[in-house]
Amino acid sequence: MEVDRQRLRSLKGVKWSKYGPDVIPAWVADMDFPPSPRILSEIQKMVDLGDFGYRYHDVDLLIPAWCEWVEESHGWLPPADECRVFTSSMNALEAMMLLHTEPGDGVVLFSPIYMPFRAAVEQAGRTVVDVQLQGPDWKFEANSFKESLNSKARVVLFCQPHNPTGHIYTKEEINDFAEIAAEHDLIVISDEIWADLVFEGNKHLSLFPNHDKLRNRTVTIGSASKAFNLAGARCCVAHVGSASTRSHLEKYPDHYFGLPSSFGSAATVAAWKHGKSWLQDAKKQIQHNRDYIYSRILQDPSGLTMHLPESTYLGWLDFSNTSLSNQPSKELLYKAQIALEPGDKFGEQCGSFARLNFATGIDIVEELLERMLNALNR
Repeated sequence: MEVDRQRLRSLKGVKWSKYGPDVIPAWVADMDFPPSPRILSEIQKMVDLGDFGYRYHDVDLLIPAWCEWVEESHGWLPPADECRVFTSSMNALEAMMLLHTEPGDGVVLFSPIYMPFRAAVEQAGRTVVDVQLQGPDWKFEANSFKESLNSKARVVLFCQPHNPTGHIYTKEEINDFAEIAAEHDLIVISDEIWADLVFEGNKHLSLFPNHDKLRNRTVTIGSASKAFNLAGARCCVAHVGSASTRSHLEKYPDHYFGLPSSFGSAATVAAWKHGKSWLQDAKKQIQHNRDYIYSRILQDPSGLTMHLPESTYLGWLDFSNTSLSNQPSKELLYKAQIALEPGDKFGEQCGSFARLNFATGIDIVEELLERMLNALNR
C-alpha cells in the first residue's frame, strides 16, 4: 500500500502535525494508509446529500454488522440482544468501570498498559491494582496476578491482543486468568480492538467464548478504529456477557454513556461489511514491515531488542542495553529526528523502552530504522 508523505503532512491529524517537517512520526497508533474506498464512499454519500441530521438507521446496523464480522473472523457469535453501542472503546471501558465500582475500589491493570486506561481509573477516584507483566515474552503469569489482588479489586481490564507488546494470550493463559478472576468474583473488561490485526501463524482468542467461568462476567469491546484506520470516527460495540452489567445498563437511557455519530456508524458498518479485502492488503504491508524491522534489529550490534509482536502494528523496543538506555524516545527525537512513544507512558518500569508504530510505507520504515540505528551506533 502506497503512502504519500506530502498528503499526510497536509492533514490535521496529530501524528504528522505535532513535530516539525524533518521528523518521521511513529508514535501515536494511527495508520498512514488511506481508509478503504468503500468507507470513503459511504461518508461521501452523506456529504453529497447534506445528510447531517439524526440517522438512527446506521446505528441500528452497527450491532448486526459487528456480530456477523466476529462470527466470520473469530468463530463465535455474540448474541445481538446482549450488545450495546458506545462512542468509543474508552467510553465503554469507563461506563463498565463506573457501573461496578465505587470510589476507592480497585481496578486491575496489566502493566505495561495503554496510558489512557490508567488515567481513566485514577481520574474516576478508583485505585489502580498494578500487575506487572515481564519481558521478554510479556505473558500472563498466574502467580503475579494472584499476589497483586486485594480485597478492593472489583474489575479487571484485559487487553487481548495486548498494547504495547503485541502479545496474544493463549488458551492456557486465558484458562489460568479465568480461574483466578472467577475465584475473586471480578468483572472482566476485555479490550479486543486489535483483534483483527493478527499476523500469520497466530490466532486471536476472545475471552468470552473460551472459558465457561468468563461467560457471565465478561464485557467484550470491539471497534473498527485500529484495523481500518478509523480512530477519529469514534464508534464502538460491546458484547455485555455479564448479566449483572446488563441489569445495571438497563437502568440508564441508551444515550447516557454515549452513542456513536452517524458518520462514525456509517464508516464502521462499511468497514465490517465491505472492508475485508482492504484489511488483507493492509495486513500484508504491516507484516512485511514488522519482519523487516525485526530482522534488521536482530542483525544490528547496538544492543537494541524488540519483542516480535503477534498482533497490532506496534513494536515494543527495549533500549536497556544500548547507548540510549535513559529516555530513548527523547534522545532519538533530538539525535535522529524520529518520534516514538515514550515507554514510561505505559508504566514506571518502562523508562528504557519505546513504542514504534510501523503501519506505514516501507520506504518510511527503512528511513526511520536507518536513522535510529545510526544514532545508536555512533
